[in-house]
Amino acid sequence: MQSPLLRVLVVESQILIAVEIEYILTEKLGCDVTVTTPARYEEELFDGRYDVVLVDAAPSNATNLGRIEQIRAAGAAAVLLSSYEDFSEEDPSTTGLPKLEKPFDPAELVEIVREAAGRRV
Repeated sequence: MQSPLLRVLVVESQILIAVEIEYILTEKLGCDVTVTTPARYEEELFDGRYDVVLVDAAPSNATNLGRIEQIRAAGAAAVLLSSYEDFSEEDPSTTGLPKLEKPFDPAELVEIVREAAGRRV
């Protein structure tokens, strides 16, 4: 019996990065990937059922915390994507949350999505 597809929502403002993530996760893990922008992510999050949500980190910790809470409330695991050099590992609002720095290694992306899916509530 085939295992169900892992459903992943990618929330990314840069379309080329989003498409690269979609390609990697589809090819390497066979994921069902949906891509959206930060402006539309809430609508997409509650329109579908996702296992993992990769979300572009905002410069505001409060915004990141709000997004993480919404993602968890929807029953998905959150992974923050960041290109901010000063993205704080010590930020209490994101402690223990998987973070993937851009540019990322494809193998690291695959592993972090697998781990996040395994920790999902």
